[in-house]
Amino acid sequence: MVTRNGTSASTVSTTETSLAVIETIRTHDGIRLRQLAEELDLSKSTVHAHLTTLRDTRYVVKEGEFYHLGLKFFELGEYVISRKEIYDIAEEEITALNDRTNRIADFSVEEHGRVVSLYSELYDSQSTFLSDRRTFYMHNTASGKAILAECSNSRVERITDQWGLPHETDHSISTTDELFAELENTRERGYAVNDEEVVTGLYSVAKPVYQPHGRVCGAVSLDCPKYRVTNDTIDDFVAHLDRTVQNIERTLGERSSTG
Repeated sequence: MVTRNGTSASTVSTTETSLAVIETIRTHDGIRLRQLAEELDLSKSTVHAHLTTLRDTRYVVKEGEFYHLGLKFFELGEYVISRKEIYDIAEEEITALNDRTNRIADFSVEEHGRVVSLYSELYDSQSTFLSDRRTFYMHNTASGKAILAECSNSRVERITDQWGLPHETDHSISTTDELFAELENTRERGYAVNDEEVVTGLYSVAKPVYQPHGRVCGAVSLDCPKYRVTNDTIDDFVAHLDRTVQNIERTLGERSSTG
């Protein structure tokens, strides 16, 4: 059987299995062959064949009885990041934002309906919930909502249909009606907030960043403990975010005009 794009169904199935192997290894931070076969409901010989191919191509390594993801993914990740034109701009401006505020500063982008932390600066070494390239849902993060507020309703609905509205804390948005109301509030006030929706006790403010042609390309956010948040704190965050967004957009415009 051949699919519409000319790929055989068996090839697609094989690829899906290899990807499932990779994701399961990642989820467990290392796993034995038998457990991997049981979780995927496949024979040990089938899983072993996939693991052998992945080891031969450096995507997987074996340490004792456990299989782990290999550094080949690091190489690919570095390539993916380096091809993002905005990365070096975000690195410079997010570092400066962190220095000015001593708060968690972050630049995130959307990909496949999820928001990805492209570059972050943590003011507290104990803050481990956020790290570079971590992926979040869009409906309950300030950066995600800042980006969603610039999308059409149909685009928002496609994303929520794909990923749902996971309830990560008691404060998480759980219905599309709530989400659309929150996005409207975001547009009216000019910034998005995350009020303990991902991590209890954490408050975030974010603003979108636009490319020269007007399309949103990401969002800048500042986070801090909820107990430290006042109206003055929010106003201060928004002012700092405005400055950072303007700097990023100006640099993007200069590069566009000279490119």
